[in-house]
Amino acid sequence: MTLRIAGVPEPYNLPWHLGMEKRRFAQAGVDLQWHTVHEGTGRMCQMLREGELDMAVLVTEGAVRDILNGGDHRIVSTFVESPLPWGVHVPASSALKGGADLEHVPYAISRLGSGSHIMAMLHAERTGWRPRAEDLEVVHNMEGAAQRMAQGPPVIFLWEQYVTSRYVDAGAMRCVDVVSGDWPGFTIVARTAFIREHAAVMRAALSVLRDEAAALPNDPHSVELVMRNADFGEELAREWLRHVRWKVERPEPETFTALVATLRALELVPAHGPVRILADRGT
Repeated sequence: MTLRIAGVPEPYNLPWHLGMEKRRFAQAGVDLQWHTVHEGTGRMCQMLREGELDMAVLVTEGAVRDILNGGDHRIVSTFVESPLPWGVHVPASSALKGGADLEHVPYAISRLGSGSHIMAMLHAERTGWRPRAEDLEVVHNMEGAAQRMAQGPPVIFLWEQYVTSRYVDAGAMRCVDVVSGDWPGFTIVARTAFIREHAAVMRAALSVLRDEAAALPNDPHSVELVMRNADFGEELAREWLRHVRWKVERPEPETFTALVATLRALELVPAHGPVRILADRGT
């Protein structure tokens, strides 16, 4: 049975790639078709809505926001339990240093509904202001953000701190702060129709993933695997591995209480109404 799934090109998805390389999914009867999406969670939510995907690995804040705004998909598992370290980046050539310097500076985002959008709104709230539509500039991906920072007035860009380190090292941007949420970094979602019609396929894929994710931290070659997958140097790969915690299991509803409250406070989801973001038990 074919399973169309997507994720970003980041080392967090290494357990998926290892399972594919070892043909573990095929051995479990799953024809897993992986799609790498550089534009991130906002684009994958759109692909889910348009029926281009069956499942996706999404930053949790983007997944929950899209579901609460009518997306016909549900969270079926936690994937990365550790919160993501969102680096707050500014142009390397700018005089911005963080804190009050960043108030009313526009944000570059990959697209509306993405993690870079939601975390930008959270960062601005903590800085003391609320961005308007004209304060958000869509740049699609990290490369687009780097190009934008090289020209025009300063913008702020939030993206995973380790993944953006090569742009910092290259002198394209500076990281002036790091923000994190009180929720898992990544979750796995599936279209409700796929859950209803192909739950056995989904469970088989998650079982393979669970084994790969559990084995990776103890793999004697884990550092080399991360270096190869992410193009990290050895020191950065070791530091990243100390940070990340994979956990493939159905989360409890209270896992997302703080996130739902945050999204409502930021007016990114309806203020009231049912919170149905998890797949039904037993699926």
